[in-house]
Amino acid sequence: MRPPSLGDWNYEEIYQTGGIKADNLLDAEVFGENEDEIGSVENVLVTQDNKIAAIIAQVGGLWDIGDTHVLVPWEEVELHDDGVRVPVTEDNADDYGLFDAEEYISQQDLSRTQQVEDDVEAGTGVWKLTDLLDDYATVGDGIGYGYIDNILFSRQGEVQAVIVETGADFGAGTYAYPFYGYGYGWNPGQTAYYTQYNEDEVGDMESFDFDQYEGLLDD
Repeated sequence: MRPPSLGDWNYEEIYQTGGIKADNLLDAEVFGENEDEIGSVENVLVTQDNKIAAIIAQVGGLWDIGDTHVLVPWEEVELHDDGVRVPVTEDNADDYGLFDAEEYISQQDLSRTQQVEDDVEAGTGVWKLTDLLDDYATVGDGIGYGYIDNILFSRQGEVQAVIVETGADFGAGTYAYPFYGYGYGWNPGQTAYYTQYNEDEVGDMESFDFDQYEGLLDD
C-alpha cells in the first residue's frame, strides 16, 4: 500500500495543537489520587490503530506491597502538571495487574514466573514505545537515513508523527513524518522503520522546530 504524498504533509496542525512527546511520557512521575508521587512510567502500549491503550508503571515503593508493575488503561490516566495521575492505590493495585489484561499482554508472558520488567511482550496488535524508539529509519531500498528519536502524540493519545534524526549523509537534521504501522508492513519486531519515501522525497522536507511545538510535560 502506497502512503499519501509528502506534498500533502506539513507541520502546521501539529504545531498548533501541541501534544505529548514519548520521551516525556517515558519515566514520567506517577501520582496517586492524593497527589502523592507513587512511581514512574516504565512503558506505553499503543494499539494497531496508533492510539495509546495503556501505560505500564512501577508503583508502590513506599507501600507495604513493595515495587509493583501495573497496567493502567489510558482512559484512566490524567495528565498532571509534573507527570501523570492514576487511580491506583495500595488497596486496589491488584486490580491493575499486568497479567489481568490479556488483550494487552501476550499469552507467552502470562506464563512467566520471573519478575516482570518493562520489557514485557505486548499482545497481538499492540506495540510498546520502546519497540520503535531508537530504531534505525530508512528510505528507498533500505538506505540508512537516521533513527527514530521521538514519537509525538495528541492530547487524546493518538500518534501525530515520528521524529527522525538524520545522519550526516542527509545533512544531520530533525524531521517529523507520518507514522505508518501495521497496514504498511511494519511490525514491532523490526529493527528499522521504513519511512515509506525515497531519497528525493525526503530531501524536500523542512526541519521540525520543537520551539513551535507545545509539548505537555515539558520541563
